[in-house]
Amino acid sequence: MTTPNLDTELLQRKLTREVASRKQAETLLEQKSLELFESKQKLELAVAQLEKSSAQDILKLEFQQQIDALLIYFGRAFLDHHLDDIILSNFVAKVCESTLIRACYLKLNAELMLGLKKPFYGSEINVDPNSLKLQWHGSQLDIPLIVNREKIGLLSLKIQDTEQDNQFIEQPLRLVADLLCRAVNRQQIIYRNIESRKKAEHSERATRDFLAMINHELRTPLNGLLGSSELLQDTLLDTHQQQLVQNLIQSGEFLRVIINDLLDYSKINADMFTLLPRKFEIKSLINTLSSIFTSKAQEKSLSFDIKISDNVPCAVEGDMERITQIFVNLIGNAVKFTDQGSVTLTLDWQDKQLHFQVKDTGIGISDTAQSKLFQPFTQVDRSSKRNVEGTGLGLAICNQLIQLMGGSINLCSAVNVGTTFTGRIPLRKVRALPSAAKDPAKQINKLLPQNLSMLVVDDIRMNQIIINEMLTKLNIKPDIANNGLEAVTAVQNKRYDMILMDCRMPEMDGFEATKKIRSLSMDMPIIALTASTTLSERELCFKSGMNDVLTKPYRSADIQNMLVKWCQH
Repeated sequence: MTTPNLDTELLQRKLTREVASRKQAETLLEQKSLELFESKQKLELAVAQLEKSSAQDILKLEFQQQIDALLIYFGRAFLDHHLDDIILSNFVAKVCESTLIRACYLKLNAELMLGLKKPFYGSEINVDPNSLKLQWHGSQLDIPLIVNREKIGLLSLKIQDTEQDNQFIEQPLRLVADLLCRAVNRQQIIYRNIESRKKAEHSERATRDFLAMINHELRTPLNGLLGSSELLQDTLLDTHQQQLVQNLIQSGEFLRVIINDLLDYSKINADMFTLLPRKFEIKSLINTLSSIFTSKAQEKSLSFDIKISDNVPCAVEGDMERITQIFVNLIGNAVKFTDQGSVTLTLDWQDKQLHFQVKDTGIGISDTAQSKLFQPFTQVDRSSKRNVEGTGLGLAICNQLIQLMGGSINLCSAVNVGTTFTGRIPLRKVRALPSAAKDPAKQINKLLPQNLSMLVVDDIRMNQIIINEMLTKLNIKPDIANNGLEAVTAVQNKRYDMILMDCRMPEMDGFEATKKIRSLSMDMPIIALTASTTLSERELCFKSGMNDVLTKPYRSADIQNMLVKWCQH
């Protein structure tokens, strides 16, 4: 049996143990609570950091998408439209709408000549105008605009306060600046091309005007020279006078060749040359060449022959004036560089082409000189002791004309033996043409109406006299008008079978006069008398209502052909 003291002691010890256990449990609970609190804080910090990182990533993604959209939109806009104040203002406004951009400033150099009226776009901010490198100034990014290693302007941007990396912001904004540089460069190229085209058009107009002027100024007096010499040749002359007239005709023909060479070379280089094919007789070509070179060859005691194969057609269609020009140059050179022997022109017809050969027994051409013979303004000195006249354009023009006709030319030469030019010219064979006999007045009267009524319109007295004399020989007495106004008045008072109309006259030119005559419902043939050989002048003639063109200098045979062509029964 336990005593009360023992029971109390046992109870006290039990109580002590329970208190100790409770304290130990409380301590453990406190420790666990502290650990849980620390874990919660760490978790909250991690969540906060994650939220912050997600927000930055979202901001990055949004900014990148905005810049991509801007690049796509304005990439197309800059291609479809010229740069102007409106599109550049819209460009700056769109940049400012980006999430990270607070303000945007764009400045382009005034000397770019882009047609812009504003000095800058966006909000003006402090910038370094001389900076040539991308720079950060706090939250401001300056990007110089460089085209072809030259600074053309500046793009400056205020960036929102953010913890974003500068490198990330720079990269898309560099693309924006590059897009702007490409747009400016493209517009500069367009403007330069426009200016170049304007200059080219101005140069072409100046060239056309010059050629038209020089054509008129050279061919008009030449018409008087050749026309007067032709009329003088048909008068009663003694032997000495005939020689002088023949010299005058030869000099005039050679002058015509030189003028044609110079003008044709200029027109070919200006891309203004056009072949003018018409029907003509081979006999007319031969007669022209004989009249030019027979006496010239006789002066040097040379034999000049023209041999024609039986299969050469009587008449062909081609640019007779240019074909004549080719043979005049080739034969003229042969006579010039031949001191003894002969010069021979041989014509043949094969495969719808006129084959020709111009052969001389002259001093020949060396192999070295042959390589540059067809170059313009080149004279090969074929004589070591003499100088020869000429522009150095003859053979170059021959080569260019034959190529334009679709033919070819070659040469074979030996020094002190001679030179032979061979070539071919495609032509169309036609039926024989009606032609005047030796006495034009008798023959042409069989083809033309009796009492043919003609009006000649020309402001130059010399031309009036020449054409009046040529028509008088054909028993035609023309009326004369000094300008277009007089011509319009004349046709209102008298009926005419044909009008020969000069193109360039004071008060009223031939083009306007022809339009007024056509407006009066008059349909008689109107033939242009013009010193210009350009295609634009011919087109203007036909557009105004003229039927045909007679180019100065003209001969009596040219007028006869026009009469037969337009005034036959």
